[in-house]
Amino acid sequence: MSASPASFPQGAYPSPSALRPGQSLRGLLESRRSQGQALSLEEAIAIAVPLALDLKQRHERGERWFVHPSCIVAGHDGLARLEPQLAGVPADPRDRACLAPEQQHSLQPGDARASVFSIGAILYESVVGHSVGPAMRRPASVIANIPDAFEILLAKALVGDPSHRPADLGALASAMHHLAPMRCMHPPDADESRLDHTEGFDVDIRLSMLPPSEISPMPPPAAAAPPPAYATGDDPTMRLAMLKQQLESDPRPRYVVSKDRMDHGPFSAVELLQQIASNTFIHSHILRDEISGQEHAIGEWPEFAPFAEQAGLKREIVAEKRAVAQVELKEKNAGAAKIVISVSAVLAVAIVAGIFLYQKVGSRKDDVVLSDDPNAIDYNLQGGVKGEKRPQAPGTGGGGGGGGGHSGGGMSYEAALASNVQEVAIGAAKTEPDLTDAQLTGPLKNAKFVSGCGAPSDMTVTVKVAIKNGRAVGVSVYPNPPNSGVASCIDSAIRRLSWPSNSKMDSLTTTY
Repeated sequence: MSASPASFPQGAYPSPSALRPGQSLRGLLESRRSQGQALSLEEAIAIAVPLALDLKQRHERGERWFVHPSCIVAGHDGLARLEPQLAGVPADPRDRACLAPEQQHSLQPGDARASVFSIGAILYESVVGHSVGPAMRRPASVIANIPDAFEILLAKALVGDPSHRPADLGALASAMHHLAPMRCMHPPDADESRLDHTEGFDVDIRLSMLPPSEISPMPPPAAAAPPPAYATGDDPTMRLAMLKQQLESDPRPRYVVSKDRMDHGPFSAVELLQQIASNTFIHSHILRDEISGQEHAIGEWPEFAPFAEQAGLKREIVAEKRAVAQVELKEKNAGAAKIVISVSAVLAVAIVAGIFLYQKVGSRKDDVVLSDDPNAIDYNLQGGVKGEKRPQAPGTGGGGGGGGGHSGGGMSYEAALASNVQEVAIGAAKTEPDLTDAQLTGPLKNAKFVSGCGAPSDMTVTVKVAIKNGRAVGVSVYPNPPNSGVASCIDSAIRRLSWPSNSKMDSLTTTY
């Protein structure tokens, strides 16, 4: 059964509490926070003393609890007590900061030692306006004229190692009463030495979450105390700057980060913030405070989450800029590729047109092309009617351009045919027989003059010859590809050949 007014000593009722009946401590703190205020020391003590006595009775019955502002509610008498129905694992980060480090790690209800830590954390937040954690500041640096004994009490209650933390809630209630004797009830007599450096219990202040200090009264701050961080308005930049200043005031290497299954550190707050800013550590990496024993993802630490969020936003901005730059580069390259494709298409059309014109105009290919054997000869004899006037071929006197046709040593084949006019009398007797195919082709069977004139093996040469009186009276040579030197040489070689004498003109065409 929880403590009630009847369970306290006669005449020990406190003055009216800041809590209204049925109101939670978290509701009161957030209401004050919205007004830019915190509880006075007297108001906080008036709430904490009956809470400590209520928890003392519960732990003596063997109960274990999570203690945080959301589960502390004022009864009809205005006294603060634990409300069991609300005493679960807190979701609010400020409530969670009030749990003892061992509870934050195990998420299990705590004993009297854990409740001592929770009451110290609740007192700190109520008076200073900040949550307990790595960025916490000395109360004297925030509030002017705060009693030295208050800081000493917090230094004893907020020890991170539970083995070095007091467990006597009665002694804690008595020590708090001495800080504001006129505003709270006087608890039952307790052995207050249980909270001191006396026999039976030694508090190692080096393990406290507060900066290292001596148990002797702390000296007052040298400069005027700045206002609490929540009193700076809604300027996020200012709040972040003050939080950074608070974190950097503690130079101890106390933070270890688990990344890729390896521990990195320990780091001081300054070093850790630098690592977060450089994206070495991100919000999902696990951060462990070696002093308090707390272990959470960086994004779950109220003190470091804003910096991890800021670094994440910068990463997104950089990634977005990089993506935009890549898109712009891709579009630029695509534009250049379109230009190249367009130019290539124009060039391809021009090349095709050039090839077409070359095939139609710039070269001639008559009759049959010989096989790959350069010595093979394919004869195509064109006899016709003897004495018939042949039509003059286009380009008489030269053909093939650029190294083909008549090369100058006599008439061309076409000119010789055009000049051959012979009258035939009807009924006249035929005096001379025509040359046979063997007689016509015989002198040309030896094609050594083709290779001897330097014609390469991949060149085809078409030769047209007009023969009369045993000599070549008209010759046209068409190398493919055109070559004037080869054509001239072959032309001269053919004109030196001899055929059987016949006054009638015969002709033949062959391709080497």
